[in-house]
Amino acid sequence: MKLTRRTFLQMLSGTSAAACFGCDQIPFDLGLVVPKVSLPDHSDVPAMATKNRVSHVLDRVTFGPRPGDYGRITGMGVEAYIEEQLSPAVIDDKYCEKAIRRYQTIAYPAGELFEYREHLLWSDLASATVLRAVYSERQLYEVMVGFWSDHFNIDHSKGDCQWLKTADDREVIRKHALGTFPELLRASALSPAMLWYLDGRENRKSSPDEQPNENYGRELLELHTLGVDGGYTQQDVMEVARCLTGWTVRSEKNFGRAGSSFAQRITMTARKRF
Repeated sequence: MKLTRRTFLQMLSGTSAAACFGCDQIPFDLGLVVPKVSLPDHSDVPAMATKNRVSHVLDRVTFGPRPGDYGRITGMGVEAYIEEQLSPAVIDDKYCEKAIRRYQTIAYPAGELFEYREHLLWSDLASATVLRAVYSERQLYEVMVGFWSDHFNIDHSKGDCQWLKTADDREVIRKHALGTFPELLRASALSPAMLWYLDGRENRKSSPDEQPNENYGRELLELHTLGVDGGYTQQDVMEVARCLTGWTVRSEKNFGRAGSSFAQRITMTARKRF
C-alpha cells in the first residue's frame, strides 16, 4: 500500500501522543475536544536557508509550528502575534482546557493531594504538561512554564515532593511564569515543595551554636540567581542560609492552604554580614 505524506503525518500524530502518555492512559479520542486540522500536502514553513522572522518566532515562542501557524502569523504580523502571546489570559484556550479537564488532581489544593497515590499525581501532571505543550494556544506561556520548571527544578521523588510538586507547578511556576522574577523567586523560596526538596524545612536554630543548613542558600546563589561565578563567598552562602531560618512546612494534618509557615523560635536573629 502506498503511504502518502498526509497519511503518515496523521499516523505519526497519534503514535506520538501514545508514546507520551502510554496507550492505556488515553481512553478518549482527542478529536472530540481538540478541533481537527487538515494537513497540507506540503509544508508552508520555509527551508532553513530562507528562514525569516515568522519561522524564527515559531522556533523561539512556541514548541514548534503546527499546521496553519505559519500562515496565521504571516497574516496578523509578528508583532501582533507576540503581543497576543504576552497576554495569555485573553487567548481562547477552551479546547486545551477541555482536554486536560480529566486530570483532576492538578487543580486540587495542596492539603488534599496527600489523599492520592503519588504515581497518580505525577501521571496527571506529566500528561497535562504534554497536552498543554501540544494543544494550547498560549504557546509562549507554556514555553515559559517549561523554562522556569527547569530553572527552579524539583525532583518529585524526594519525600513529600511527590505530593507537593503538583501544587508548586500551579501556585509558583504557572502563576508567575510571565510575571516578575523577584515575585517568582520569593514564591519558589517559600514553596512547600522547594522547602522539602532543598531542606529549607530543616534550616533552623535548635541550639545557640548550631550552624544553618546551607543547601538552599547555596542553590539560591549558585543556580537560581547569581550563577556559579557570581562573586559570592562561602560566608555569603552561610549568611543567606541564616536569613532563611524559621521557614518550615506544616504537617499533613495541619497543612491547610498555605502549607509553609514561619516560626520565630527557630530563626537565627543575630546580625547577618555579607
